[in-house]
Amino acid sequence: MPHPTQLVSSLASPDRLSLFARIVSAGPEGWEPSGPGGAAGKHLDRLLKDGLVCEEDGRIVAVPEVFAEAMREHKAQTRVTDPVDALFHEGRLTSMPARRDLRLAVLERLCGRLFAPELEYTEKQVNTALLTCFDDPSALRRYLVEEGFLEREDDGSRYRRSRS
Repeated sequence: MPHPTQLVSSLASPDRLSLFARIVSAGPEGWEPSGPGGAAGKHLDRLLKDGLVCEEDGRIVAVPEVFAEAMREHKAQTRVTDPVDALFHEGRLTSMPARRDLRLAVLERLCGRLFAPELEYTEKQVNTALLTCFDDPSALRRYLVEEGFLEREDDGSRYRRSRS
């Protein structure tokens, strides 16, 4: 099974991509090559080699499942081993860990992703940023302040990343 980057590379050539589009557009009946050799033949050879198309009864048909299969295989080979990564699903934090060391690692990652060190933020801006990755922005904001990742003005009007 080709690696996902190999599939992308295979379709990176505009001429090869155009040929692949013609084959896909032909549907299950397939596309009939117009003649041997030439540039189209080279492009077709690459698409066949990478498993994006196959030959059936003299016609060329697309193999769309190659994309999903390559991604499944790639994911299986690159399983997440970082415990912080395991707490995120599609970029959102699924739950706040009870273990303090893990919670601190999560807070550090979120703070680094969401807040620039030299900027100040209003509470509304902080909440909006936190909502992109967690359903309870107030709790997350409180954790960030209590653990020293964000500094807050006494009146709660401004927030900024801690300098430490």
